[in-house]
Amino acid sequence: MRITKYIAALLLLALIGGMLVACDGGEVPTGMHDVTAPGEDYVLYVPMSWISNSRSGVSGAYYTTTDRSEVGSDLANHAKYWSITADKVEDSAESIDAYWEKLSAYYTSTWSDFKVIPHKEATEDKPEQLYRATALDIYGQDAGVCAAQVYTFTATVKEFAPTEDRESQGAMQFVRKYCQVIAMYQGEFFVLTYSAREEDYDTFIESFIADLPDETVVGEFVIKQEKASIKQAKLFKDPDTSDHMLPASTNEMPYRFYIPDTWTLGQTTEYPSATAPDGSTNVTVTIYVPSNDYISVDKYWEGYCLPEYEAVFDSFELSGEVTEGTIGVEKETKNAKTYTFRASVGSQSYRYAQTVIVHASLVYVITYTAKEADGGFDQYMNDYLAMLAQFTFR
Repeated sequence: MRITKYIAALLLLALIGGMLVACDGGEVPTGMHDVTAPGEDYVLYVPMSWISNSRSGVSGAYYTTTDRSEVGSDLANHAKYWSITADKVEDSAESIDAYWEKLSAYYTSTWSDFKVIPHKEATEDKPEQLYRATALDIYGQDAGVCAAQVYTFTATVKEFAPTEDRESQGAMQFVRKYCQVIAMYQGEFFVLTYSAREEDYDTFIESFIADLPDETVVGEFVIKQEKASIKQAKLFKDPDTSDHMLPASTNEMPYRFYIPDTWTLGQTTEYPSATAPDGSTNVTVTIYVPSNDYISVDKYWEGYCLPEYEAVFDSFELSGEVTEGTIGVEKETKNAKTYTFRASVGSQSYRYAQTVIVHASLVYVITYTAKEADGGFDQYMNDYLAMLAQFTFR
């Protein structure tokens, strides 16, 4: 199976200058900063005015601007953080064209009014051209470039925005425009995405990619030769943590995530993850940037999770059990809710427990997944509860 790297570069306005030194010894491009998540086999630079989201474990950035919608003209709105996990799109395609077919099929089934904007419209003597060509830089012994394709499309998506009384946030539909760059290198797909509401798209697109992509996000993006394994890092362990729990998050993460010593640690730092002894039951930790700093657990679950799950899974059944608890934050606690549900993809049925916490303007999601037929959900539930008990913010 090929591996896909989803790199989110989502924004909206303004640039400032500056020169920094990159962690690999090279110079950071003028006016940009490094927003690469730890352990990646690439380097992602974005304009200094874009706010890094790399602490989520997925490289990316966003920009805060004035919301121009009719009901929120004087309120701030964040560009939506956007990524797709590999379990939603099978990434075994043998070419960029074939992979785009899988992506566009997913978008069609998930979003309303998904529409590809061709790079060149069809004429009497030439067919329609969906994409234009570009390239991504390779850093290492065989330094050079790899071919990439640029796709542009729009879709109607659901986001949180100010309600008419401007006293709260509610789920609303907006048209977003996307520019997506896809490359394949050494059996891996790299996907960079710029996204903004349609009316704001032109404001910053040339900082993402231009006809001559130098000094843009795409032009300064670099694929490296090797990817560090999470097992190669020296991971911090709190002395108060149980001897039977092992650290599973890197030192750069804004939290501490521990797993039982009988579980297998995930191989990369993209998303902290672990697999139970049965080889299929697993836990992952992901972080999302909401459209509003003050989003609640309930609003995130009802506005983002439920609509997406109902669209993505072939069947989806939410249990009536919602467990409320707390997650430690130094001497304080953060409210958390755990939702349980069943879902199926094709003929395979799964059981899930998903714990959602809002902390420091980010949504943290700890997901426990098991195949229905294997019985792992009940078998390892106490291990999952132990992980939640040891999960702390730094």
